Amino acid sequence: MQILISIKTVKNKLLLLAFASLVWLGSCDEKRAPKNATNTADTAQDQNPDDTISVTENKKPLAFDHKFDNNARVLSGIAQPKGSELASIDTTASWKSFSSSFDSSWALIDNKRFSKMRDWRNTELADANATTNPVFYPFSGPDVLNAFILFPKAKSYTLLALEPIGELPDFQSMNEKQKQEYYLSVEVSLNDLLKKSYFITKNMLYHLQKNKVNGTVPLMCLFLKRTGNTIVNVKSIGIDSSGAIFERADSSKYKGTKGVRIDFVTAESSELRSVYYFKCDLGDAGLKANKGLTNYLQKLPTVHTYLKSASYLLHYRDFSTVRDVIFDKSDFIVQDDSGIAYHYFDKEKWKIQLYGKYAKPVVDFPHIKEPDLQEAYAKDSTIKELPFELGYHWGTRANNMLKASRISGK
Repeated sequence: MQILISIKTVKNKLLLLAFASLVWLGSCDEKRAPKNATNTADTAQDQNPDDTISVTENKKPLAFDHKFDNNARVLSGIAQPKGSELASIDTTASWKSFSSSFDSSWALIDNKRFSKMRDWRNTELADANATTNPVFYPFSGPDVLNAFILFPKAKSYTLLALEPIGELPDFQSMNEKQKQEYYLSVEVSLNDLLKKSYFITKNMLYHLQKNKVNGTVPLMCLFLKRTGNTIVNVKSIGIDSSGAIFERADSSKYKGTKGVRIDFVTAESSELRSVYYFKCDLGDAGLKANKGLTNYLQKLPTVHTYLKSASYLLHYRDFSTVRDVIFDKSDFIVQDDSGIAYHYFDKEKWKIQLYGKYAKPVVDFPHIKEPDLQEAYAKDSTIKELPFELGYHWGTRANNMLKASRISGK
């Protein structure tokens, strides 16, 4: 089935004018029609450009090419280190303007939202973050940002969605006009996320075209860099028929599930960590036709699953396979109501904690009814405050979150 979303068109000039003051947070908005840790660990503070980064893999020193991190610095408005091949970009008026606007917007949202998310996760997700289990984030788009803020200690993050993979721009081959146009493309691609806290699929598919931002890779690197990390490597990968991941040498010839692996280190640890992004169809029909991806999902280790602004796809029967994988592989599930329908949770296997306030789905999802969750919010005396806003009910203060913790032995 085709993924569509109905949303009011907003003129780009108005969106760009709002850029410096709007909020920044998001996840992918993919809609398929039904059949009838410390607080400073992940802030925008960047390390001194002159610092020497020590990276280890399996506790062994690892040499790496700084070109990926330097490229991510340009994308995220962070100055280049001494000796960088891209150092001259820092002196241009267009990049200075882009960087200044970015800094202002990030500082605003870090104070308004990210700091509250960090405080919340340090208490409410302390049990989940006591481990370094991987994070599984289906229907994510390029939104590694939220996953990293909520689960900053995870050894890896696996994102799956329909958006194109793309690649980092080659700034050295661009003239000044091309660079200026690219900075503008980055800003425009984030307008929906800035204003509404989530990506809108049809808009994102347009902005992530090759002649614009060019896929999810640039935005994922931007988010990782802006949360204080160092990009070590970016590799094209694929999933073979057995479900194993391999590095792709020629992306044009491979016909299976394609993806990318972004290796990075945090400011606190030299241990190599990774973000995996796979472009794929997670519907039952898509998985039935893709044995490699199905095998990969069945081989997942124990994960923390995160779901946000997921278009209620996991409410539908034709997404039962990935829903069963989540229940089978997860020790914690953190989601808003657009994730897995409340009635699917077996209360004998999962301890449920609700947060915030429940509101019926917005008009874009008229088929979704969830009276049992609405009743739970009306009767549950243990509901806790949700001190930040995100999701489809942006600006209404009627945001919700659910944390499901697997009951031991279940």
